[in-house]
Amino acid sequence: MNHYSTEKIRIVYVIFRLEDDADQQIYAKHRVDAFSFYQSLSELLKHLKEIYEDQNLIRKCHHEYVALKQLNKFFSFFYSEFTRIFSFLNYDDITLMNDIQNKINNHLQNALSVCLIKFSSLNKLKIFLQDVNNKQRVNYQLRDEQ
Repeated sequence: MNHYSTEKIRIVYVIFRLEDDADQQIYAKHRVDAFSFYQSLSELLKHLKEIYEDQNLIRKCHHEYVALKQLNKFFSFFYSEFTRIFSFLNYDDITLMNDIQNKINNHLQNALSVCLIKFSSLNKLKIFLQDVNNKQRVNYQLRDEQ
């Protein structure tokens, strides 16, 4: 959005991108003759956030995030739940990478503790954990077959 030269042009761009309910919610304020026209894009976005952000959903997701543990779930199921929950929360990758280490099962925690790799992104950590989990499942299946 930085390629729009002025704050007013940015505001107009966002207003024209709004549809239905969102457009109706801010109609009175964005009329040309409105006394309290938005002074900045951040003011417009803050107003929309106040209208549409569901604080109960965010609170519920935070509680789910705190309680989430992999336990006996496959890593892929656990990680899909992990991403669903954190998509509603405003956590950075470093926080997520630190938190996931306490949420995965003991086998993955052990594998991670002996790993000498310093992961630079959550995605790289996920790929490593998925690979370890898949290898562990194969080992368990082979052991059970014997």
